[in-house]
Amino acid sequence: MTQAFKKQQKVLQDAKRDFLKTTKQAAAKLAREKKRLDVELRRINARVKQNQARLKSKAGRLARTSKTMAEKTRQTLEVQVAKYRKMVKAAREEASVARKELGIVRRDLADARHHLSHALHIDRAISKVEKAMAKKLAAKQK
Repeated sequence: MTQAFKKQQKVLQDAKRDFLKTTKQAAAKLAREKKRLDVELRRINARVKQNQARLKSKAGRLARTSKTMAEKTRQTLEVQVAKYRKMVKAAREEASVARKELGIVRRDLADARHHLSHALHIDRAISKVEKAMAKKLAAKQK
């Protein structure tokens, strides 16, 4: 083999190795980001459920108070309901944003996995070609 061919082969091997490394790193990073967003989304959903449960509980307690305190209770209940509704609305908005981000990350992860799959197939095809070339060179040398 000529020196130029050896240099080109080395450049090809280096590029292949770098591409595989970068693709694997990207896939791993996106997988970690997906897991992080999944956990965040679960926490947000749990907060929404807790706030809804608190609201129901508070409403039930305030509804059971004596009739003499009905007006005061009603005002307190309205204030509490408004606060909890704001908290639930904020948590839902947060969850919506997290879902959108998670969708983007999932798409990127799928693309990275697709590229990794292609890279591995290309790597195998190059290996087959190299083996065939090595066999032909060995046959010529004999």
